[in-house]
Amino acid sequence: MRMVFMALLGLALLSAACKKGGTENVDLTENSSGDGSAPNPKPGATIPAELVGKWSYGIFSPTNFWDYTGKYTGNAYEQALVFEFHANGTYEEYVINSTTSYNCRTEAYTFFKGTVKVNEANHSFVITPTSGNYRGFYSCAPKSNINRDARKDELKQETMNYQVESGKTAVKLSDAENPQGVRLKAISW
Repeated sequence: MRMVFMALLGLALLSAACKKGGTENVDLTENSSGDGSAPNPKPGATIPAELVGKWSYGIFSPTNFWDYTGKYTGNAYEQALVFEFHANGTYEEYVINSTTSYNCRTEAYTFFKGTVKVNEANHSFVITPTSGNYRGFYSCAPKSNINRDARKDELKQETMNYQVESGKTAVKLSDAENPQGVRLKAISW
């Protein structure tokens, strides 16, 4: 039952990361360097030290797959959500999903970067992506593979609530679509 819940939560996170809708449109001209890189943060746009760092939520399946030649093809199921918050008010977000079924491997990778504005009083922040990328790999249908930049209409602001655990070991993120939230552990890589 727990694995089913985790899989459903992961699909919700993936759909939220790939959704076209959002709360507000993003003005790419504001604070943007114009080359698709992370924006130049406004002076004084900093985030609290307790939130700075890399935070990861991830699961994987203990089942492994090998193809008919004996080559290892990966775990049956993997999923991860990673946020990296920088002290200068920028962030990066990674969403990774993969599955192996009937010897076919499917992988989806989403990446966004932009600015983050924190409201410490109510423990919330607004992320504003300024660029992103979608990649998809389908071993049994390679003509369906994708690798494209996010369109302007896909770069939407999102508001999240946060709670940092004592000792900065984990952070719990939640939003309107997932009020129970998800716990991301502090990592380094």
